[in-house]
Amino acid sequence: MSLTNYLHTASWFLPIRVALSIKYGILITLRNRAYDLGLFKTYKVKTPVISVGNISAGGSGKTILVQALIEHFLSIHKRPAVLSRGYGRSSKGLVVVAGNSGLKTTVEDSGDEPFLIANNFSGVPVVVAENRVLGARYLEDNFSPDIIILDDGFQHRRLHRDLDIVIIDFQTSQKPHLLPWGFLRESADNISRADVVVFSKAGAEKDLENNLVFKLENEVKNHLGDNHSLASLKGEYGLFAGLGKPDYFFNQVEDFHHPARVKISFPDHAQYTLLHRAEIEDHSCDYWITTQKDFIKLKPAFCEKHKIFFIGVKTNLPDPLLTHLKQHFN
Repeated sequence: MSLTNYLHTASWFLPIRVALSIKYGILITLRNRAYDLGLFKTYKVKTPVISVGNISAGGSGKTILVQALIEHFLSIHKRPAVLSRGYGRSSKGLVVVAGNSGLKTTVEDSGDEPFLIANNFSGVPVVVAENRVLGARYLEDNFSPDIIILDDGFQHRRLHRDLDIVIIDFQTSQKPHLLPWGFLRESADNISRADVVVFSKAGAEKDLENNLVFKLENEVKNHLGDNHSLASLKGEYGLFAGLGKPDYFFNQVEDFHHPARVKISFPDHAQYTLLHRAEIEDHSCDYWITTQKDFIKLKPAFCEKHKIFFIGVKTNLPDPLLTHLKQHFN
């Protein structure tokens, strides 16, 4: 068990987590109030900005929705660009992950999610920057996109957005707590700040028209980019992933395939150090299945040796969101 998980579950640490959560909540409330009153400035760029975010920590499906938005705009002959902070990257400042001619840097300098997006959409500009205003202006000046998609942008209020999409991946009736006591980045009351709300995973409700339905692709890919049907993979297999909520992915694969021999959960945005790789090597499996987000951080030789495949996940844009896009961004 990691130190973070231990501290999160240790009963003796609960009073400290509660106290920190209260302090954090006060700071977040004051910050949001300052933006609401205009005490903190919001900067607008010429290009329309669509933000995809959430109010909980990790695992809601933001990157999958960002990719669905890219596909939508490409299908109507618009030029989208993606702007992200680049969580977990080793670099600082503004980094061009991809331009009109493809990838420009590594997954380490990009962060796993921006690199994944750039890898999947050749020709779509992707920039990471802590200063999202600076990043948006750079995209405008250098790539002239029709739309800027701000990945994980709900809490980043300094950059004006023309559409705020929030993904809810928890049951609001459960009254979850703020970090680090619970898993919320800000109070659920602030969902009202969003223009469009969509629901995923634990937050999804039966037959709700603005649910995000995540679907596994029909094939897996190896280190060479070759496609294989799941039915062609024989023997006992293992699952591993570094996600905010890995059980959802594990359950989907097992429902689609058959039960795995072993399942390994790594921390979200895991960098696959020697210790992480050793944990995979410690188990005897005929092959492994993981997410593309995890796969891109592993060396091809390691994937070849241990027969590691990744399976893609997609979603369709819910009808209310699609209607909004057609009305305002066509």
